[in-house]
Amino acid sequence: MSTIKLSGMVSGLDTDTIIKQLMQVERSPLNKLEQQKQKIAWKRDDYREMNTMLTAIQSLANQMRFSSSFTKQTATSSDTSIVSASSSSAATSGGYSIKVDKLASSALVAGSNVAIDLKTKVGVDGSFEIVGSKGSKTISMTADTTYESVLKQVNASGIGVTMSYDSINGRFMIGTSATGVSASLEIKDTSGAASSVFGLSTPTAVKGSNATIQLNGQSMEFENNAFEFNGVRFDIKGVSTSTVSVTVAQDTTAIVDQIKSFVNQYNTLVDTVKSKTTSVPSRSYTPLTDEQKESMKDSQIELWEKKAKVGLLYKDDILTSALSSLRSVLLNKVSGLPSDMDSLSDIGITFKAYSGGNSNDLGKLNLDEAKLKDAVTSNPDGVMNLFTRSSTLDPKDPNYQSETGYGDRLYSTLSTHINKIIKRIGTSTVSDAVDSSQLGKEIRTINDSMSTLKTRLQAIEDRYYKQFTAMELALQKLNSKGSWITSQLSS
Repeated sequence: MSTIKLSGMVSGLDTDTIIKQLMQVERSPLNKLEQQKQKIAWKRDDYREMNTMLTAIQSLANQMRFSSSFTKQTATSSDTSIVSASSSSAATSGGYSIKVDKLASSALVAGSNVAIDLKTKVGVDGSFEIVGSKGSKTISMTADTTYESVLKQVNASGIGVTMSYDSINGRFMIGTSATGVSASLEIKDTSGAASSVFGLSTPTAVKGSNATIQLNGQSMEFENNAFEFNGVRFDIKGVSTSTVSVTVAQDTTAIVDQIKSFVNQYNTLVDTVKSKTTSVPSRSYTPLTDEQKESMKDSQIELWEKKAKVGLLYKDDILTSALSSLRSVLLNKVSGLPSDMDSLSDIGITFKAYSGGNSNDLGKLNLDEAKLKDAVTSNPDGVMNLFTRSSTLDPKDPNYQSETGYGDRLYSTLSTHINKIIKRIGTSTVSDAVDSSQLGKEIRTINDSMSTLKTRLQAIEDRYYKQFTAMELALQKLNSKGSWITSQLSS
């Protein structure tokens, strides 16, 4: 049964306020538990942020494990207005000479002058049949049909033709979407509607024409203005009076950019880990309780919590271990490679040295971009082996890692520490989720303690109300007796 509450009816006391203040003291242990839970949730968010960063570098390392990231080809045209080219992974280095004599064209029917407004009605009943590359379609119309609706009907026919209106010259045109001699177009106009209304007619089927080019001196025809050869796609854009040269070579820029991206991401990781693990938490700033937030502005709460979140990963074992392990695998040479190309320093990547009292750069990578470009240009296979080399040893062999390239080393090392973080925080995106992770179990324990404590606090609050209610009843009885005595004495 609920507790009967007589809040100051006899005594005049603000019982609710008094009990609320008493309960604030009693709630102190619960507030501490809620603050502990909030800190764990914030800590989880910090770990999740670090895992995202580690995963991004791991994804890049995963690409660098395989030769396909180092064997990309790039195609360069001497005149992109005539021919543009793009290479696939199957492309081989080489040069091509191309002269474009004629572009491939679609089948096209241009009508005679019929200057009209597309919104107006055609004014006659009739039909005509269009035969395109993908079939035929009979276009029907009545006197109330507009020119625009007929145009839309043709374009939605699905027979591989497009109808348009040239408002400048006042004429309709129909063309095939396909090009080349196999592209054909015919208008069968037995009623005369196509010619009389739209000015369109084809005595016989109209065909497109093939592109004619000379590739390395060899004359060739294509139905499209694009073709592939030796893993290279050539897109023909115009007719040329002279030859256009297309050069296919290894994309050294992509290799350099990929390695630069790794160095930048690694240095950002070093900065972030150092900041997270060296920032000392302040005991003066603890998570705010709901009651504390009620008396503060949103900007004050935001500033307070920003300070309260500092140092949550202070001296964290996983993050400090991750940096130490990554540094170790990057410092060690790759066994089995030539001595002039078996370490990162051979391609211009070194660890920054302590100088001038500045310790902020310690642990970061320094990149000599000129040396990297030179290495990629002069010895691309050597650079590739540095990252992609594989070992024939058993992965459990202590010498296995020393024989593998930096791509695989980074990937496996990052995987180890990413999994450690996942084991600690779980996979849920909910910060206070209860799961089998280390922090999830801690939150479960706190939740259980909070539940027990809330039950006890409710019992204490009920007891306070019972005591104050008993006092009010006692005062009421006392007042009644006093009134009776007074009435007896005055009689």
